[in-house]
Amino acid sequence: MFRGPQTQAIRGMSKLKTHKGASKRWRALANGLYKRRQTGLRHLNRKLPSKIRRSKHAPVLCTKGQQRHLDRLLPY
Repeated sequence: MFRGPQTQAIRGMSKLKTHKGASKRWRALANGLYKRRQTGLRHLNRKLPSKIRRSKHAPVLCTKGQQRHLDRLLPY
């Protein structure tokens, strides 16, 4: 019958779409986890101790629950 990319449109199969908000915040690692930047570094940092301020420069890894959601939000 039909062969090629137009068969997806005929069958009604939808494409997987990347969640753009998640793709701007999270990066995939080689081991399957995701990392993001720490929050709370934009303003009102004077009152924080320098030790905490420095610790916020390290990346944050996702949890097991977040990883399930991120696998669906970031399919590619």
